[in-house]
Amino acid sequence: MVTFHDVAQYPYIMLTVDEASNTAQRYWNQTPYQPDTIFRTSSVESVRSLVANDYGITILSDMVYRPWSLEGRRVEVRPLADHVPAMEVGLVWSRKRERSKAVTAFCEFMELSVMPDSGAAPRF
Repeated sequence: MVTFHDVAQYPYIMLTVDEASNTAQRYWNQTPYQPDTIFRTSSVESVRSLVANDYGITILSDMVYRPWSLEGRRVEVRPLADHVPAMEVGLVWSRKRERSKAVTAFCEFMELSVMPDSGAAPRF
């Protein structure tokens, strides 16, 4: 398995979309290592392309991982031995509207699928 120490030895491609870079910096700050960030981008496709073309490595959420780049090159996965905090998920809808059956079903799915692992109480 790969560790933060291992990752810190290679050029790092930093995803900056939303809070990705802040989240990454929080878990890096809990280690004695820092990534050798050579490129920052808000484009997930750019990250995949740069990694697939051997310009660097990255740590991505399962939500944005895909095993290939737009050019059709493979992006390999290596499990990280070190702990990376789970990503928080939030649901938002208008209180002025009644929730549809689809929204209710999705909320129930998220409560059953995501919430038990996070240790957080559902806030619906």
